[in-house]
Amino acid sequence: MSPRESIEPGEPVRVAAQELLRLAIAWLGAERGWIAVHPGWLGAAEVLLAGERESEAIGSLFIRQFPVEEAGMEIGELGLIWTREPDEAQQDPRAVLTILRMAAALLQLAREQQASRRLLHVQEQELCRIILDIHDGPVQEIFAALSQIQLLLRAGRLNRTARRRLEQAAQLLERSLTEIRTFIGAFRPPEFEHRPLLAMVHGLILQHEVFTGHEVHLEVEGHLPTPPLPVKIALYRLLQEALNNAARYAGVAHYTVRLRGEPHGLWLEVRDEGHGFEPKRYLENSSPEATRHFGLRGMRDRAELLGGRFEIESTPGRGTSIRVWLPC
Repeated sequence: MSPRESIEPGEPVRVAAQELLRLAIAWLGAERGWIAVHPGWLGAAEVLLAGERESEAIGSLFIRQFPVEEAGMEIGELGLIWTREPDEAQQDPRAVLTILRMAAALLQLAREQQASRRLLHVQEQELCRIILDIHDGPVQEIFAALSQIQLLLRAGRLNRTARRRLEQAAQLLERSLTEIRTFIGAFRPPEFEHRPLLAMVHGLILQHEVFTGHEVHLEVEGHLPTPPLPVKIALYRLLQEALNNAARYAGVAHYTVRLRGEPHGLWLEVRDEGHGFEPKRYLENSSPEATRHFGLRGMRDRAELLGGRFEIESTPGRGTSIRVWLPC
């Protein structure tokens, strides 16, 4: 057997694999079994999605391995184990074929989910490149233009109208520089690969409090798992967007962030007691006005790409609660 890769597939895939294995065991009268992904489909090593593989060398067991195929290529296997010789009457070829087709679809879903995780990482790298380009390009040019205007103002050979217009231009450039630097500071990557999750969350909350003057109360429940890199990036960006939304629209200067660890994932909640709104207006409305407010949709899509869940509760005048579950 190839060494198993220590990755945890997303919760929907893991649950679906367990249910499919139970179905296969029931249909074919087996005692137990496993669903495995061959090396090269999800990673360099074999991945067990459900059950436990057992050695074929155990003479008291009857073991059958059914290949799971995609486009003529073997991508995994369904293994079933009987403690006595299986009844051939139970080995209905149509049932076996149906189960193997379902297994192939499940393995394809697992691969697509893994690709989505990689996509989020690539998007983060692209965001970092854009930030660097902004810093090395427009920021430097705006600063150079501002320096030239300041030199002209210090020269003292300007009439009143020209001086006033140059001063207005300088103020606009200074304001633009401040906004761009604030944006760069907010979206600079916080060493995702090396910093612990809780340290990143503390850092983001502190940064938000400094920028906004608001107070954020953090609550941590249970043992926080160590999430894979795409999940860590997603949680950071989801929290960042939720805090920004609270600062812009809630109309209050105090809100709460909760993190709760679970065996196979973690919950993030951002709660405020502010103005509130009607979520359906932005999540389900396809009008041009609604589509401009893409922050909530982006949060939902980011969570679902990882096999997570996005929930929002809000009522005008009664505050907003954004909750996200991410698999780990």
